[in-house]
Amino acid sequence: MINYRIYAPQGILAQFVRFFWSLEAEVNYCESFVHRALPDNCPELIFYCKGSLSISSPDGEEGRTFSSGIFGQAKKFRQFRTERSFGLFGVYLYPYSLRMLFNLPADPLCNEKVDSETLFGFEGKMLEERIISAVTQEHRVRIASDFFAKRIRSMRDHDTTFACRIQSVIENNDVHSISSFAHHCNLSRRQFERKFREFSGLSPKDFFSIMRFKKALNEIAQGSRSLAQIAIDAGYYDQSHFTNEFKDFSGYTPKTFLLNHQHEVDQRATRDFKE
Repeated sequence: MINYRIYAPQGILAQFVRFFWSLEAEVNYCESFVHRALPDNCPELIFYCKGSLSISSPDGEEGRTFSSGIFGQAKKFRQFRTERSFGLFGVYLYPYSLRMLFNLPADPLCNEKVDSETLFGFEGKMLEERIISAVTQEHRVRIASDFFAKRIRSMRDHDTTFACRIQSVIENNDVHSISSFAHHCNLSRRQFERKFREFSGLSPKDFFSIMRFKKALNEIAQGSRSLAQIAIDAGYYDQSHFTNEFKDFSGYTPKTFLLNHQHEVDQRATRDFKE
């Protein structure tokens, strides 16, 4: 049994937190639960409130999950495996949030995972203890909200216009806006690419490639269009480009994913159909 819920941030928090989420899964005796986390251009702060999972990726084994920490923007998929029941609480962030709220550059976190105490010091350790010991998910949302609200109040001056443009691209799933984005920034190409990487953790090319991939995932989940039409709508050059990039990012061909994915289920709450 899997129980997955999302919780909307309130007020100004919505400029930095996309949403909070919780996942609880009961794993039967002598059974394995395997989940495949797909590439994403947004980082997540995750707390393992119950149990832990082993992690592997196309690069090999990556050990086990921490008690809490950040999974940075990812250009590769990971598999998480456990034989025991587990519970998670997550904070799904915008790419620029760590830089603006904690003065942490986004770029070094790409494809990395770092525990809360290393990132936030004693404050991170205390946050971990409070979140994990909380009795309800709603209480966890309040604790996390207070943590981020405190950082917002002490935030340094930043280029909020640039951050808002990134937020708009993500919210609107706009995979064709990179040229207009750069044009309105009034920066040289080199300056634009450096600033984009600082705020998003990815090059513009990689960022929009993941946007294109996520748009294709959403189209497939809706189940109303052919793969050829999905490729065109998502901005791929041709079917070969679509198939190759989709497989690089997910480990699946588009056809395999179409035939096996779970309809109307968030990707965080799925069992991997290809172990």
